[in-house]
Amino acid sequence: MIRELRIMKKLILKHTLINAVQHDGKASPKAVLGKILAEKPELKEKVRELVKEVESIVKKVNSLTLEEQKKKLDELSIKIEKKGKEKEELPPLPNAVKGKVVTAFPPEPSKFPHIGHAKSAIINYLYARKYGGKFILRFEDSNPLKVRGEYYEAFKDGLRWLGIEWDEEDYLSDHIDKYYEVTEKLLTEGKAYVCTCPVDRVRRLRRIMKECEHRNQNVEKNLKLWDKMIEGEVKEGEANVRLKIDMHHKNAVMRDPAIMRPLHGEHPRVGTKYKVWPLYDFGTALLDAWEGVTHRVRSKEFEMRTELQNFIREVCGFKKHPVIMEMARFCIEGSITSGRKIRALLNEGKLLGWDDPRLVTLVALRKRGFLPEAIREFLLKTGVSKTESTITWDLLESINRHHVDPKANRYFGVLKPVKLSVKNAPDIKETFAPLHPDFPERGRRRIPVDINSIYIEKRDFKEYSGKIVRLKDLFNVKLNKVCEYAGNKLVKSMPKLHWVSVPNVKVKIVMPDAKAEEIIAEPSIKNVKVDDIIQFERIGFCRVDKVSPLTVYFTHK
Repeated sequence: MIRELRIMKKLILKHTLINAVQHDGKASPKAVLGKILAEKPELKEKVRELVKEVESIVKKVNSLTLEEQKKKLDELSIKIEKKGKEKEELPPLPNAVKGKVVTAFPPEPSKFPHIGHAKSAIINYLYARKYGGKFILRFEDSNPLKVRGEYYEAFKDGLRWLGIEWDEEDYLSDHIDKYYEVTEKLLTEGKAYVCTCPVDRVRRLRRIMKECEHRNQNVEKNLKLWDKMIEGEVKEGEANVRLKIDMHHKNAVMRDPAIMRPLHGEHPRVGTKYKVWPLYDFGTALLDAWEGVTHRVRSKEFEMRTELQNFIREVCGFKKHPVIMEMARFCIEGSITSGRKIRALLNEGKLLGWDDPRLVTLVALRKRGFLPEAIREFLLKTGVSKTESTITWDLLESINRHHVDPKANRYFGVLKPVKLSVKNAPDIKETFAPLHPDFPERGRRRIPVDINSIYIEKRDFKEYSGKIVRLKDLFNVKLNKVCEYAGNKLVKSMPKLHWVSVPNVKVKIVMPDAKAEEIIAEPSIKNVKVDDIIQFERIGFCRVDKVSPLTVYFTHK
């Protein structure tokens, strides 16, 4: 309890100082309260205590001079975000020439795109637009055992949903003949060799920096083995083409890396035509050169590979290299992004699909009700720093709340209902409530009332039993299984509870942990359409997934 109070006071102080500095040293209690509830809507349950603390802290902060307030902000390392487009401003690209910048987003279509893919795509896309350049969507589909047609479409759909438009679309699988030509040239010039060592032996020799016997075999033997590879006579793991660099290099990736490998499988675009495929560094390095990519912003997990990719381009006759900017690998707390792990869980029946609400795939976030503009804003806020950090859900939810709140019509819905009746109440058959309190032009919703059948949530009944409460948009009662009517006077400090009566509608709500619960809701909920974002008052925001049977996905509070 003490810790919660300390956190609450810290939050109040932050928003009070920001509001004061933005308004010539005078913070508004109402504005501060609004900011706090937007960031932490669960505090609505303690709004009375919150109001007192806000008024107290606002009074103290307003007694300081503007300079003292700014100094306090600095001491607490609180930054005031700039408004409008400025907060989305990206740092300058090194060596960028207006109209000449070419960026690329190169996913492997072996899974559905997740929020980390979205960040890479958005950053590279916005840089291309910032400099009036070109943005390429490139599918690095070099593993016929993993790529599937639905994954290509999932990436395209995800990018379109985020508002990303690409100028060119390219596929590594369209360039295999060129990779074969380059590989044969490297073998002929003695710059590469075919190695038939088992994988474990290759790893061990690279670790101890020792050459294998295949490194010095003659060109004729290398070409003969290469021919067998492309004819499909060599199976996966039996041979690789390795680039001859330096087995004593301090950067382990430079110790004669494999550049081409046999993979036999049905490719969704080229079928079984090709039996040998490029590995990542060879594939991406040459595509950057062939496409004329000038700049790449990517995760710093590839940092050690830049040297190898530059070497590959140089040994293949290319003198220019893209400018590489690394950013920290993107990670949301508790999320799974590994395609291998997700596929395993799907095969075991432990996930509902690629759109399971426990995932951070774009289809999962979309299904839950996160808006594309919120995701873009969120990803830009995380920046292009190389500093590793694990992002919590709080920031994404706070940004999304700002975007969905004006859109979401309000409804009453009750989880774990407790049935009540009200004695001595006026004979009311219906009441009306606004669809949205800030947009009266949207109209009102009719809520039927039967004073012998009113339902509230079990948690509210436990907390407020015996106390006088307000049934929102209806009247006051002294709360018990048989309630006593307590008038209709609005009292600011009185707890305000949502409720439903009869008739009502059953709604299935899928929670972020993928468990489904049932809500009983007011009948006007039947007017919603698929993809509508709604708010069940005092429960949270939801996206409508089906109208028959009525099913919603919980977004957040």
